Amino acid sequence: MSRAQSDALAFPASTRPTGNVRLVARNVVSAWMHFWKTRTALRQLSEMSESHLADIGLTRCDVDTVVLRSSKVRATRELQSIAHERARSMVLNNRNL
Repeated sequence: MSRAQSDALAFPASTRPTGNVRLVARNVVSAWMHFWKTRTALRQLSEMSESHLADIGLTRCDVDTVVLRSSKVRATRELQSIAHERARSMVLNNRNL
């Protein structure tokens, strides 16, 4: 018996996964992986010292605020935006001196 025949016997035609089910499953797995990577990055940031956070343009308050927000999907982008804005404002303040 070939593999295709054994697979056909294992799942009746009505219960075999279709393309849409596979796509949804792939999207769920992708979303879970993204969530896990973001969670890991936030944990690593929360373990950094104040001086290390300052080196990348963040404060402990920035990290805590983003962690407490409900939409953690874009947390790393939000922190990147905060650091970029802080660096930009520091450059503008130095020009005005």
